[in-house]
Amino acid sequence: MKPVRIIRHQDWIEAGHLTNTLERRGIPYEVVALDEGRTVPQETGDVSALAFLGCTHSLTEDADWMRDEIALIRKAADAGLPILGHCFGSQLISAAFGGEIVPMSQKEIGWHRVKIADSEAARSWCGDTEDPEILIWHHDAFTLPEGADPLYSTDFCPDQAFAIGDRIVGTVAHVEATPQLLKTWLQVYGDDIDQISETVQSADDIRADLEGRCARMHVLTDRLYDKWIGTFM
Repeated sequence: MKPVRIIRHQDWIEAGHLTNTLERRGIPYEVVALDEGRTVPQETGDVSALAFLGCTHSLTEDADWMRDEIALIRKAADAGLPILGHCFGSQLISAAFGGEIVPMSQKEIGWHRVKIADSEAARSWCGDTEDPEILIWHHDAFTLPEGADPLYSTDFCPDQAFAIGDRIVGTVAHVEATPQLLKTWLQVYGDDIDQISETVQSADDIRADLEGRCARMHVLTDRLYDKWIGTFM
């Protein structure tokens, strides 16, 4: 089968549980490393699906490479390709479909409990998961594009995840995070936790029960991935 193309923006923000899942299921994938000077490929006929990872940049910067990714998402959607976005990737998808990306009044960083939407779309993507605790790390928020179904929310940021039809899904949360990946993020980007608040947890709090928290979060992640992968398998 054709590979899944994963767009990476920074070498330490890797795909984590996503590539683990693809490898476990024998699904080929390739990583386009923009951090190594690769350009955004605009081809869509040579892949089964597209996934877009996180980034410490903001879409409000309106850089050329960001516009290239948005153009690719629109082209892929027109071609019927499944598309997945994590954090910055979900914001790219929102922007591609007419949503807005705006800075939040406060960062949202740490393990936060989300409320699953009471809708057919949310049940289809999230299954019977009951308001899980998941890893969130973002400064900007997206608005829901027209035609998007909300999947879950937090008290501080109501628009956390959405689906557009059966093939496109984005979540601003890092449900792909693994214990090792999160440890790396805290080492590389831990200074982003510059002020502890109701919405920003300390590094020690984020590290607490890391294996167990990731395992419980991945129950939701696996439901999202299973539905998404099922559209091209």
